[in-house]
Amino acid sequence: MKRIAIKKNKTIFSAGDVADSVYLIISGEIGIFFPTNTSEKPDFTLGENEIFGEMGVIDKSLRAGRADAITDANLIRISQNDFNDKLAKSDPFILGLIRVLVTRLRDLLKRTSPIENSKQDVEETDQNSDS
Repeated sequence: MKRIAIKKNKTIFSAGDVADSVYLIISGEIGIFFPTNTSEKPDFTLGENEIFGEMGVIDKSLRAGRADAITDANLIRISQNDFNDKLAKSDPFILGLIRVLVTRLRDLLKRTSPIENSKQDVEETDQNSDS
């Protein structure tokens, strides 16, 4: 675990980056932006004592969104190895439950993404024109 200071407007990670850390916010605000968001307003804002960056570390996938410092912020960066060590010491049921929740959340994000929905519409149109 390492304490880090992030300046306002700095990007902590972007969609598609390798997920190698989980972050705990000590002070400041972090904005989370989904890939479909082209505005300067985050999809949601996190503050003191909140965690972000956990999904990619839990399910070993790439980052699903972008995290930017909305204000100057102090964070604790927990490496994937440290996070995995903590999970390994927990009840196996809890680890399984966390993985199920992350999978369900990722599926929900895919279904509600305008990009994914437009791909699905194109696939359905292609199938209908084959009939």
